[in-house]
Amino acid sequence: MTSLLAPNTKAEESCAAQTLKAKYTIVKNTVGFAKSKTTLILWRKPNVVAHQYPRTHITEMWQKVTNDLIKPIRFFNKYERAIEYQPGESVHGKKELDWEYRNQLVSDTLITNMPVIEQQGKGCNQIEIRQKETENTKLTITWMPQLKLIKSFKLKTAMGLETWVLDELKTQDADTVNYFNKLYDYQTTDYADIGDDHTDPFLTKMVTLGFIEAGASGFYDDKGAAIGNSHRH
Repeated sequence: MTSLLAPNTKAEESCAAQTLKAKYTIVKNTVGFAKSKTTLILWRKPNVVAHQYPRTHITEMWQKVTNDLIKPIRFFNKYERAIEYQPGESVHGKKELDWEYRNQLVSDTLITNMPVIEQQGKGCNQIEIRQKETENTKLTITWMPQLKLIKSFKLKTAMGLETWVLDELKTQDADTVNYFNKLYDYQTTDYADIGDDHTDPFLTKMVTLGFIEAGASGFYDDKGAAIGNSHRH
């Protein structure tokens, strides 16, 4: 993982950086299912966040239009196509409301309700080990408060174990800007217009596969199927 600088003027700017790339490995061991391993890349810049899933060639993006409105866009990297939704649009009964959940991968509410059991480091390198335990679950998060970023995540339940590990972190990196610019070059279709076009092979295929739906969590299993909201934290 790329190391953050020790505290100084330049490091403080990096410390508060909203432009970053964070690459995670997610491993799930669920009772009765084969072990799965997924890569998630979090791309972040002011008021825009994207979750890239290299295995499924899908990137989910959310743009913060105002404090109350979030615009979702789904990018199909393999086809260089995108489906965009209107800010605040409720489709299939689901509406984007929690910006922090998308921007940080966990909600502020969850972090706030997890007591700090240990603190390490200083400045940009400060981390907090937070833990919450109930009768059936134990959740441990290593949290980087200055960056509002997960360093590691471990959820243990009666059904199995899920772990997230931050493998790579780059702040204020040109790669992030370049990646967003690449996405913006994709051909875009408004979600409301999909039913009007029966001649587009891409749209037909995506509808058949079930990828054209709003409100998906952005989490996909190792076969490319949307998991839904089961992993909302």
